[in-house]
Amino acid sequence: MMNPSRIVRLLLPLFLAAGLLLSCRPELDYVDNSFHSDAATLSESGETISVLFRSEAGSASLDLTASGSWKAEFVNGRAYWCTLSQSEGKRGVATLTFTVLANGEYDERSAAILFTCGKLQRTIVVTQKQHDALLLSSDRVELSADGGSFTVEVQSNIDFSHRIEADGSDWIRTVSTKGLEKSALTFSVDPNTSLDRRVGTVSFEGVAGQELVKVYQKGEIPTIVISEDAVGLPAEEGTFKVEVASNLDVELQLPDECTWLKEIQTKTMSTCTYQFSYVRNHTRSSRACDLIFRNAAFSKADTVHVVQQEASILLSSRELFLPSQGDEICIHTSEPVADPALFHFDASWLELKSVEPDADGNCFHFLVRPNPTDQYREVRGEIFRPGFDEPEPFILFQFGQHPSLTYTTTRTEVTAPEMRGVDSPVLILWGDGTYELCEEGKVHAYGQSGSHTIRIEALSLPFLLVPSPENGMSFDFSGLREGKQ
Repeated sequence: MMNPSRIVRLLLPLFLAAGLLLSCRPELDYVDNSFHSDAATLSESGETISVLFRSEAGSASLDLTASGSWKAEFVNGRAYWCTLSQSEGKRGVATLTFTVLANGEYDERSAAILFTCGKLQRTIVVTQKQHDALLLSSDRVELSADGGSFTVEVQSNIDFSHRIEADGSDWIRTVSTKGLEKSALTFSVDPNTSLDRRVGTVSFEGVAGQELVKVYQKGEIPTIVISEDAVGLPAEEGTFKVEVASNLDVELQLPDECTWLKEIQTKTMSTCTYQFSYVRNHTRSSRACDLIFRNAAFSKADTVHVVQQEASILLSSRELFLPSQGDEICIHTSEPVADPALFHFDASWLELKSVEPDADGNCFHFLVRPNPTDQYREVRGEIFRPGFDEPEPFILFQFGQHPSLTYTTTRTEVTAPEMRGVDSPVLILWGDGTYELCEEGKVHAYGQSGSHTIRIEALSLPFLLVPSPENGMSFDFSGLREGKQ
């Protein structure tokens, strides 16, 4: 038996044709307008009756009394989603049932049914609401510890709102919103400075329900980064710093054998600068120490390799090349070492003349006598310093008389000549009292203008490409003996 609360009783004059003798009565009354389901509602406006269904599948029935034959047909063709229990009838009482399938689409749909009784017509419009939707482009977002932004696209046929839940309210923020039916919401995410992963939630709500987007942000990667992986130290005592950037609690390991180096103060996790002091190296060899910065829990470590130079006395090169004509040279020491007896060497052509202090230490003046032979000669010596068991060695090379090439120039700047096939040192005397090992393409500038005679000495000179003789330049090849050049 039908529930009275679901029966709608309306007197609906469908066809008004008073005074006409037709096969239908001038009035077609719906004696009972009854919905056997709550899936639809009935409303009347003018000559049209509307039946409204929700998006779910369902049916609704109308009871009517007709005074003649009638028929019902869909306007613009049959709708697949809506059917009638019967499409025609005779005079009397009839029950019409409208049945609709579920609307899974996101748009509303409707179908018009035309009832005809003779020349009289009336329309019933069946409408079914759309499937309410709140669609998100993604329900999961992954971000790195650096943070950044992400966008969620929302497609909806209903009004909706969104909010950032408590688990992400302090690190996720809404940046912008675009559109109405299709919205693009952009959110910013703060950097995650902790090592732990964190999860936040953004919820979207409407009459269709609630949709959630989970935001997953990685924690920082456990790292230990040092400012430099190698440190070079001079022989003298001093201090140095190491910058350590880490998101871990860092422990310093200093090997026991590194007694010459120590940390000035212990650092905490909130600081990133380690300062060390080191003592003077009194040995004749360099020494090394590895500083290890580590975190055992995460098996992370990084190493700084520290090397301290051996104590050096000579400031000039330990190898000196001298011209065949002889010269006076100065060997510098880095600190006052005034006792000439500290120099040991055995060569009659090398004589220590005097010791004079200079800005850095002392200057030992040596006289180098000319080499009368055509072969180079050398002397190996040592210099001692009190408190050291090992001396510092040095070696002096002096060129012989040939082969040699001289040329004179008035230029204020000259370039060393091109050399090929040379397998031994070549000395170039620039003619202004200075000389050095010859390097191809090296440029020498004169402090004063005038004429300068350049001399080139070597054990052999297979090939030299000298400048073209111009601007008053002249050459002397007499020093190149046949078979020797």
